[in-house]
Amino acid sequence: MYSKNRLAEILISTNCVKFGEFILSSGAKSNVYVDMRKIISHPAEFTELIHISTRVINNLKSDVLVGVESGGIPFATALAIELKKPLIYVRKESKTHGLRKLIEGEYREGDIALVIDDVSTTGNSIARAVEALRSSGIVVSDAFVIVDREEGALEKLEQMNVKLHSLITLREVLSHMSRPASMTYAGEIGE
Repeated sequence: MYSKNRLAEILISTNCVKFGEFILSSGAKSNVYVDMRKIISHPAEFTELIHISTRVINNLKSDVLVGVESGGIPFATALAIELKKPLIYVRKESKTHGLRKLIEGEYREGDIALVIDDVSTTGNSIARAVEALRSSGIVVSDAFVIVDREEGALEKLEQMNVKLHSLITLREVLSHMSRPASMTYAGEIGE
């Protein structure tokens, strides 16, 4: 297994956890933002995170790994290389030019996909990707994120018969930090 303490240290040391006033993709306000795009600028820590993730997802059945645009694409790419699996990704919306694709890369109807994103909040981004994949004949029963903010993604995906796997929750990351007691971590302000 892996150490949640070490994982929290990686996220904190690479400035992936920010405090301030933020609007999340869900529209909720929060004093904590998880910016996983920071870690790709830290190759040693990014590599360690990918190795940890590989151990977790290696037992999940999949023919293809799927990155969710845009945060999930770097992680899905690195994991696909590490696991030697094909990679595709789902755009937020279809292109308005060229082939007008929503799903990029090669896949076959009936492929089993593991959907990968960086952070889950409400689960809307992953749910949109699952719907697009299923409408193209791809089977989805698992999704994976680095950090789960625990704001409804698990429940939303369960309703779609998709199991959400995460390395760590935001609550677990914050338990490893000293912070003022007045800070909120989920969408607790402005709800």
